[in-house]
Amino acid sequence: MPHTRPSSYGLHPAKNAQVARDLPASAAPPRLPAEDALVSNEEASLESKVIGQLPALIAGFDLNRRYIYCNAAYREWFGLDPQSLIGRRFEEVVGDAVYQIAKPYVQQALAGNDANFEGSFVYNHGPTRHVNVHYSPQRNDNGQVTGYVSLTVDVSRQRTAEQRLRELTAELEAKVEARTQELHQTLEALQATVQSAPDTVLVLDASGKTINANPAAQRLFGLPPEQLIGQPLSAFLPVADVEEFSEFFEESKRASPAIRSIAPRESMLRHASGSLIPIEVAIGVSPRLDHFTAFIRDISRRRGLETELMRVAVDERRHIAQDLHDSLCQEISAVHFAVVALAQRLKSGQSTEAETTRKIGLMVEETLDHARHIAHGLGPVMEEGDDLVRALRRLARTTEDLCKLPCSMQSNGQFSDVDRDVGTQLYFIAQEALNNALRHAHASRIDIELSREKNEVVLRVSDNGSGFHPSVESSGRGLRFMRYRAAGVSGSLRLRNRQAEGTELECRVPLVS
Repeated sequence: MPHTRPSSYGLHPAKNAQVARDLPASAAPPRLPAEDALVSNEEASLESKVIGQLPALIAGFDLNRRYIYCNAAYREWFGLDPQSLIGRRFEEVVGDAVYQIAKPYVQQALAGNDANFEGSFVYNHGPTRHVNVHYSPQRNDNGQVTGYVSLTVDVSRQRTAEQRLRELTAELEAKVEARTQELHQTLEALQATVQSAPDTVLVLDASGKTINANPAAQRLFGLPPEQLIGQPLSAFLPVADVEEFSEFFEESKRASPAIRSIAPRESMLRHASGSLIPIEVAIGVSPRLDHFTAFIRDISRRRGLETELMRVAVDERRHIAQDLHDSLCQEISAVHFAVVALAQRLKSGQSTEAETTRKIGLMVEETLDHARHIAHGLGPVMEEGDDLVRALRRLARTTEDLCKLPCSMQSNGQFSDVDRDVGTQLYFIAQEALNNALRHAHASRIDIELSREKNEVVLRVSDNGSGFHPSVESSGRGLRFMRYRAAGVSGSLRLRNRQAEGTELECRVPLVS
């Protein structure tokens, strides 16, 4: 049977010429038949070149499955000259195994329908390939099927990549599942720890409102955890502590992610019954930086031990002061009188040792003053009431004399009902504040003020020095001791930079009626 190779795969010059003739006059100028033929030949040549360069197999077959055209890709795929395939049957080239798979789709194309399939094929020539095949019926001008066109694309690499991607996806999903399981176990362990923790744990949002609370919160607040949701922690603090806690919370929010938390702060928390409970609060910063964890510990027992320890220390100091005053100072005073009497006798006898004896008397007198200062420092408030005022005034005078800088003391109100322990702790707080101002603030003036405001005794020590930095003051041992002393008498202590310059320490202690 003779076979003629079409001038162009999938294109018909006669049809192209007819399409050109059917265009409206405005679309293109009229051309001569010779010009139409020339254009058709050029289009067919261009199409043939393009098809010939494609990496996919493109072939045309007649009704008997004989090749009437095949592109240059057959040489690349099978090592066969495309021209040598013209007239040969499809199954002779690809092999019977491949043909049996493709046969129903070939029949579908010859029946006038498009067919598409994909699979891995072992060809007679060349390696096994995974291909995607598309068959389209080829028709004449009357619409009759005269054969079919085959487009075969090698998708081996794509399918291999897809398979590898599926394998990697499966591996990743397995790892994610395992990791998720680990995270669930860790989360369950963490939740169990938080739920059973003896300390209160609150989760706060950026505004300080409670998002979640563990069961220990009910013991501390006297409220079920669900009633704490939506309420800020500051709502349960005394009014005097709210501002300081707000600054502490903002400082925690600004903390570096590498630090995660800053030093805890102490405060008082109001129980649902109205009683105040001493607490210690630490703020943890989450990596998301929009949630914060407040760890709250009831330090009532610790406060009690600290108070007892300070009371023992104060009593011991008072005993030492009393011993110094009653024994050492009296003995030094007796020595001083004896030396003065001896100096007078030597002077009346015109002795040359009179002046030396007088100087010894002055030295003994100075030693007596120092011993009295030590005694007053160890036991500043021997009685109750206004002795606190006298002790603070004496402290101011001593500071002014020894340090040669102005130190004033002002009192406003009556303090006869101030407990001796309260007065003693306020004195030591003032003493420590003066030492800090002298050592660190480089102040040229210090002022002490004792006043009564409503039902509180308020001690303020201010200076005109260089101020302080919050991160530095929070770690100072002297400040911690002052906080302990204030807490030991149910008071609060606050240190702030003044608007103009310098530092002001304020200690408030409620009076117990």
